[in-house]
Parts: sequence; structure tokens; C-alpha cells
Amino acid sequence: MALTVARLKQLQKLQKILQINFQDLELLNCALTHCSYDDAAAQAGAQEQDNERLEFLGDAVLKLVVSEYLFQQFPARDEGSLTKIRAVLVSDSMLADIGAQYTLGQYLRLSRNEENNGGRARRSNLANGMEALFAAYYLDSGLDCARELILRLLQPVFAQEIELSGYQDYKSVLQEKLQALGWKLPEYRVIQEAGPEHEKVFTSQVTAGKSLKKYKQSGQGRTKKESEQRAARNLLELLAGESATESV
Repeated sequence: MALTVARLKQLQKLQKILQINFQDLELLNCALTHCSYDDAAAQAGAQEQDNERLEFLGDAVLKLVVSEYLFQQFPARDEGSLTKIRAVLVSDSMLADIGAQYTLGQYLRLSRNEENNGGRARRSNLANGMEALFAAYYLDSGLDCARELILRLLQPVFAQEIELSGYQDYKSVLQEKLQALGWKLPEYRVIQEAGPEHEKVFTSQVTAGKSLKKYKQSGQGRTKKESEQRAARNLLELLAGESATESV
């Protein structure tokens, strides 16, 4: 199906935002087509292809690029350590954050029902859309271009995720750090729950300290566990920043 002028303008705008250039815009359009849109189009007698197959390929391309990067950048890390870092960098949560940052939801093709139910902001749609986009760019322009795009989008989070020695398990790292300082174990509590049941966002707060010196940090996630991990990560960063300041 030929792209409309309005759709062409949308795709050109997204390319400008992402600093990429597709030779075949149909591929990009397909990467941004949710499976619900396929159903809506079929009712009108059109044959549309959604992005689910591209998600499958994009997941593999993403893992290859990130694995290659980590393998080259950290020759002293063992397999288990590299696997933990990669799991964070290729997670749906990370992809959804990147998709939201680049307003990917504005460019998704959704059914009216999916859009009315918050589909443009749905984190699963954003994560899947990013995977499909990586696959489409790989098919359109090759692995080198896909690698450049992936590493550029992930670069801001590499240092943040890799510098902390515990990677995914920030709660364990925080507990070990506090024990080394002679502090009590950290305390976690959920301070907010937002959104419908199928799209809950939890905000957890972690508190730690000794005597009157107390520290608090919060974090958000799709599960209580994820929100606690992010809160622990934020507290680790706060403590690391204070240690660096005291050492100056």
C-alpha cells in the first residue's frame, strides 16, 4: 500500500529525530505498525503487515550488537558478568525508556481501540517498536548502520549501568555496601501505585543510614521488584557521589 503524504512526513520527521536515513520507507512503516492495526486494516479490505516478525529479528540484532560491544570493551569480564550487563541493556524496560525519550509512540500505527486505551504510551508497544525498528534498519542499510544506531541510542545508559558492579541486582550491592559501612539493612516500601491493572507503575522508596544521618531515594518500575531495584540503584549513585565529594 502506497504511503500517504501525511505518513511520509511523519516518517521523515522520525528519521530526522533518530538521525537515520531509510532507503525503503515501507520497511520503517512496517516496523511501526502494531498488530492491532493489521486487524483494523483487514476489515477495510486492505492487507497490512505488522511489526511482530521484525521484533523477532530486532531482538537478535540488538543482542548481537550489545554482546559484541561488551565483549570488546570488557576483556577482563567473565561470561556471567557480561550476561548480567547485557540483560539490563536489552531489557524491555530499557527499550521502552528509549522509545519514550524519542517519542516513538507518536509514530506507531495502532487500531482506534488500542490508541484509545493508551497504546501510544504503553511500554510494551514502545519496546517492541524499538526492536522492530532496529531490525528494519538492519534489513534496509546493513549491520554497520544498525550497530551505529543501537550504540548511539544506548550510549547514555552504558556508563550508568556498567559502572555499578552489581548490574541487575542493585539491592544486593547496596546491602553489601551498607554492611561494609556498619549501617543497618536498607528498608523498602511502596509509596505509590499508578495506572490501570494491566499497566501498573510502582514507585518504591529505600531508606538507609546511621544514627541521624538518613538517605532516601525512590525508583519506578512495572513491578514492585523492579521499582525496588531502581531505588537501590539511585541510592548507590547518591552514596557514590557523596563519597567522591568527601574525597576531594
